[in-house]
Amino acid sequence: MSQEIVKLQIPFESLVNAIASLELEEKRRLWQMLNEQITQAEEDLLESDPYNWGHKGQPKGKPVEYIPGVGLAVIGGKDAPA
Repeated sequence: MSQEIVKLQIPFESLVNAIASLELEEKRRLWQMLNEQITQAEEDLLESDPYNWGHKGQPKGKPVEYIPGVGLAVIGGKDAPA
């Protein structure tokens, strides 16, 4: 059985009212479906996050120093080892 996705424009208040009228088991089914979609959306965001460095963590950077009136400067210049 294939699932067809239908996109509707429903005012949020109407949606809340419709959910309130559901039986408990229907609310549980809806919660499960929403939870699965939220989990997938969060996983998709993590995959596209440029700051998600995986299990190795953030790569080692170069040391910096704050210089008043200038800002951050790499200690030892651009060629300083990381």
